Amino acid sequence: MQHRRILTLVLAAALIVPAATSGVVAQSASATSMAAQTEATQQTSENYTRLYVDDQYRSLELKPGESDTLNVTVENGEDESVTLSPHLYVPQLGQQPVTESWVDIAGGNITLDAGEERTVTVTVDVPEDAEIGRYNGVIAFTDEMVTFPGQPPRPVHMAQFSLEVWEEPTVTIDSDTWLSSQVQSGETTTQEIVVSNSGEEAVPLNPTIKTERRTMSSRMGQETLDKSWFEIDAPSEIPAGESATVEVTIRPPESADRGRYDAELDLGVVDPARPDDSNYWQQIHVGFQVWQQPEEPFETTVDVANNTESMTLTLSTNSMPQDGQTTTPSFDVTYVAPNGTTVAPERVERSASGHIDLGRSDDQQNSDSAYSDSGEDREITYRIDEPASGEWTAQIMPENAIQFGYEITRNESN
Repeated sequence: MQHRRILTLVLAAALIVPAATSGVVAQSASATSMAAQTEATQQTSENYTRLYVDDQYRSLELKPGESDTLNVTVENGEDESVTLSPHLYVPQLGQQPVTESWVDIAGGNITLDAGEERTVTVTVDVPEDAEIGRYNGVIAFTDEMVTFPGQPPRPVHMAQFSLEVWEEPTVTIDSDTWLSSQVQSGETTTQEIVVSNSGEEAVPLNPTIKTERRTMSSRMGQETLDKSWFEIDAPSEIPAGESATVEVTIRPPESADRGRYDAELDLGVVDPARPDDSNYWQQIHVGFQVWQQPEEPFETTVDVANNTESMTLTLSTNSMPQDGQTTTPSFDVTYVAPNGTTVAPERVERSASGHIDLGRSDDQQNSDSAYSDSGEDREITYRIDEPASGEWTAQIMPENAIQFGYEITRNESN
C-alpha cells in the first residue's frame, strides 16, 4: 500500500518553525531553527514507532443531543506488529477540550501486523445539556509523547478534531444591517430596525451607538461623530415569540459639516442560542450623508447664437429607496437674459424612470417586495423659445435635492 501521510510528528515539527523578523540575524536564527527541526525529525524517524495516520484533522458541527462518527485509518510502518491504544488526549493548553464522556472509541486496544492498516471509529455524542461553543479533541493512538522547546508535550501519533456545538438562533434581525440615509444639517431622519425573538423566554435589548470612527469624507476629514446626534428609542427586552422595533433618529446640528458619516449600532441582545463571545451578527452599520441647503442659486452661463429657435434646460435627480428621503426634490429655475432682464422658462416636460432587478439578493434591498428597486430617476425640462442672442445665465435653486445634473440644449436653425 502507498503511504498517504507522513509521520504525525513530522507535521508537528513543521508547525512550530518561528517566523523570520528581519536582517541577517533573523536569517541565521531561522536557519538554526530549521536545522534543529530537521535533526528532531530524523531522531523521530529512528526513535519512535512508525505509524501513518490518515486524515489527521476533522471538523464537526453538532447540536446538543446529536452525534457523529469519525473514521481514522492507521497504518503500521514497522517490520513487526504494533499495539494501538486509542484514547482521548486532553491538551494542557489551547481551546476548550471536548469532555471525555462525549467521546467513545470503538474496539479498545488493537494489534497491527507489519504493514497492516486498520480503521478506528470514534463517536462524538453531545449531551442535551451541553453548552454551545467551540471545543477541540485529540485522539492519541499510542502513549508515545514528544516535546519541542516552548511547547507542552503532545502525542506522536494522533488525529485532531474540532467540534462546534450550536443551536438555531432564537433572535434574528429582520431589517437590513447596513443603513444609509441623507439628512440636512439641523433636520432629522429616523431609521427602524426590527428584531424578532422566536425563543421561549424574553431576551434583553440594550442598543448603543459607537462613534469612534472618523468621517469617511468631509471638508477637513477630521471631524468625529458626537453621540448627541443620535437618539435611540427601544424597549428593554424582546418578549418570547414577539418582535421589537429599534428607532434610531439622527439629528446633526446646523453647524455640522457636510459630508459622509459612519457609526456602528450594537443592539446589545443576549441570544441564549449563540456563544457569549459572538456579537458580530448584531452590529448595524449606520451611514448617513449630511448636506446643507444653499442660500443662493447655482448659476451657469451659456452663449446663444442668432439662429437659435429654442433653448432647453433638463434637470435630473435620483432618489434611492433606502436614503430616508421623505420629500420630493424640486427646483426654482430662472434665466437672466443678455439685457439683464429675468425670464421664467416654461416647464414643458417631467418624467420618472427606474430600474428593477429580479436577481438582486434580499440583503441588498430594504423591503419584502419581489421587485428590487434601485431607485427612481426624475427629469424636468424647461424651455425658452426664440431666445435673444448673447450670454444667458441660468439660475437653479434646488429644494430637497442633494444631487442634481443639468443639460442645456440650443436648437439652432440652418
